[in-house]
Amino acid sequence: MTVKYYTRFVADLGLKGPSEYTGIVELGVRDAVPTDPKRIARLLARDLDLEAEEIRVLQWARLH
Repeated sequence: MTVKYYTRFVADLGLKGPSEYTGIVELGVRDAVPTDPKRIARLLARDLDLEAEEIRVLQWARLH
């Protein structure tokens, strides 16, 4: 079972510059519901092989 979130964020890709992403992210139910932007950035960065400081979360909302 997963919980879906709509997200919009900007990732700093170094020499390639910033890139904006929009879409749906699924988290396992065992994960606590993230509300802190720093924690959300860490989750996204981990999956994208980036550092949390390279992610700027613009939107994060649970889908019903």
